[in-house]
Amino acid sequence: MDFSIQAKDVWAVNADARILPRFEDQKASGLPAKVAHALEGAKKKKLFSGKKGESWLFDGSVLVGLGKPESFKASSLLRIIGASYPALRRLGASSIAVDLNGLPVEGVSFAAQGLLDAAYRFDDFKKERTPEWVQSVVLATRESDASAHLKKALIVADAVRKARDVDNQPPNVATPAFMAEAAQKIARASGVKCTVWDERPLKAKGFNALLAVGNGSVNPPRLVVMEYAGGKKGDPWTAVVGKGITFDSGGISLKPGADMDKMKFDKSGACTVMAVMGALKDLGVKANVVGVLAFAENLPSATAYRPSDVVKSFNGTTIEVLNTDAEGRMVLADALGYVFQQYKPARTVDLATLTGACCVALGEHFAGLFGNDDALMAHIQAASLASGDAVWRLPLDEFEDDVKSEIAEVKNVGHPKGYAGASTGAAFLKSFVNGPWVHLDIAGMAWLSSPKPYMASGATGFGVRLLLAWLTQATLPGKGVK
Repeated sequence: MDFSIQAKDVWAVNADARILPRFEDQKASGLPAKVAHALEGAKKKKLFSGKKGESWLFDGSVLVGLGKPESFKASSLLRIIGASYPALRRLGASSIAVDLNGLPVEGVSFAAQGLLDAAYRFDDFKKERTPEWVQSVVLATRESDASAHLKKALIVADAVRKARDVDNQPPNVATPAFMAEAAQKIARASGVKCTVWDERPLKAKGFNALLAVGNGSVNPPRLVVMEYAGGKKGDPWTAVVGKGITFDSGGISLKPGADMDKMKFDKSGACTVMAVMGALKDLGVKANVVGVLAFAENLPSATAYRPSDVVKSFNGTTIEVLNTDAEGRMVLADALGYVFQQYKPARTVDLATLTGACCVALGEHFAGLFGNDDALMAHIQAASLASGDAVWRLPLDEFEDDVKSEIAEVKNVGHPKGYAGASTGAAFLKSFVNGPWVHLDIAGMAWLSSPKPYMASGATGFGVRLLLAWLTQATLPGKGVK
């Protein structure tokens, strides 16, 4: 799908079809008489009035509703424009024009990304690949810096695609070793230093929590460290850490069979981090960023770790294991302990499909946001609004006592009835943190179980846009992290 900018009216663009965003009850001025007349009729018949989420197909044009102007956000175009893709397929359109005149210049970025999101298909294991229906897209806007926004959008969209590609891989392919190789491939292509540790150095260095989770599998764990030196020598590090459970059966604390197939997506946090690391150079990020990915497969066997085990983590904190299905926080304990000891980062963000409780609390609308630093959390929330990856702040400090153990320093589950599971999971992670830190529980956002008009089922690449918006803003005067 090739994109270009044309500073003209959308009707002056030569295209097979057009996407026409319309605000609620927007006047029909500027439309061809035929379309304006039909639109008035559609309003009377309550077929289309411009309400957010509405769409209407007429004479080779897809009209999409933006809602009320006062509540419009440019990031909403991700789904609004993306949701028009099925109609474009029905039209058989190979070239389209999108009317962005009168909308903020940020709309250029979200319109392009929305179409690319919607067009994505994972068909690595099919004999016939899904054809790309739309070949060329013209974004009609007179904004002077539209080209710069488009250039950045395509870099971000490519990173999202890479995250989705590797996250969608099945667990018999995407072992910890495979995932480490995928990270190395991204690193080589983007000038990022990449170090992979297998079980021998992990044992020697004391990554006992990561190793415990992987003990039940014939596919041993891997720790991947990706370093991007985009800042000045001596500048502090920014750390991004990703949970990479390549398949989660629950281990000895076996999960129910229903929907266990979705547990191939328990590596989503790590997939996001590796894709982000691969985009930093192209985006010109002026910061030193380290990405740490902890990969393991959680299976039951004679060698699997057990409920009631006590494990000494990388930073020396002892963990009482009460549930082997609380494995993500185990691998993150070692990853966080390592990154704080080795890099002493000025700021750290981890991403993890950590708890089903977060899905219960926030559904498929928000990732859970936790942290120990109000300023850093505010920066992440600002990046969320700028990127379209939605987060919602949840409480943390009140739950620290819930993860204290009677026989070790912490236990890997909180309240025996599972109350506030997302918050207790975050409270556990806080035990391994030594600096400004944010935890993002992306369990409800990392994949779609069924397709939406704006996106196929499977991995979503959630968090890529969020982290890249944050890291990009962090390099600008007066914005982001200092």
